[in-house]
Amino acid sequence: MKTKIIFLKNVASLGCLLMLFSFNSGLYSQIIYTDIPDATPNATYPLDLNNDTIVDFLIQFDLGDRVMCKPQNNNAYSGNFDGGAHLPWALSASNSICDSLATWYDSNNPGTMAWGTSIGYWVGETNKYLALKLIVGTNTYYGWARLDLLSTSTSFTIKDYACESTPNACIQSGQTILGINENLNKNIFSIVPNPFISSTTIQTIDNLKNATLTIYNLYGQTLKQVNNISGQTVSLSRDNLPSGLYFIRLTEENKIIAVEKLIITD
Repeated sequence: MKTKIIFLKNVASLGCLLMLFSFNSGLYSQIIYTDIPDATPNATYPLDLNNDTIVDFLIQFDLGDRVMCKPQNNNAYSGNFDGGAHLPWALSASNSICDSLATWYDSNNPGTMAWGTSIGYWVGETNKYLALKLIVGTNTYYGWARLDLLSTSTSFTIKDYACESTPNACIQSGQTILGINENLNKNIFSIVPNPFISSTTIQTIDNLKNATLTIYNLYGQTLKQVNNISGQTVSLSRDNLPSGLYFIRLTEENKIIAVEKLIITD
């Protein structure tokens, strides 16, 4: 029996994320990265690659043991045509995704990711990446989605996804907002509550010494900074910040420890 899971995106659906900022440090890319609780839907996953509330792709069960990638509008996936079927690639990490991938297929050619136990590149694969092309107006953006598929093609799990916010810019499969593995931030610190209205608390696993916490907006502008942080707990007040999505960066001895999303609500 397939498991039905209600899933929530880790960030609010904000169209302005397409203008995601660039940190001054060269380590940061203009990447819209969305980490979600691993989702195993019983029929369809509506993938909104850039979080603008518009569904860009459908990852969908078809015929009971077939998993399809169905681009919406003018969007596309990369793959090839073999044996009478369009087959999306199942990429490993660190593959370049951009126009250099020779073949892209739009909504006129839905892709068979896996069918039964032998058709498609995704059969029985784990932590592989679907190469995606997003068309917004006259601009083209490239991204990826990470999935697992059972060897019987009777279940799939989508884990996270990302896209470059710079038109025509390449992205590496598995590349996140930091340009490195998404596990960097996990278990380093927690923010509770998040979203918050007036104040929140940041708890770190290690003792900090003379650390700095910086809040950025979507354009990379510094809005608030807390200096000389020591210990494991940091209290953060909203002050005059308007509601919306922000990013916080924690540094110590000029080294970046972690970056995380921060949401303020009214």
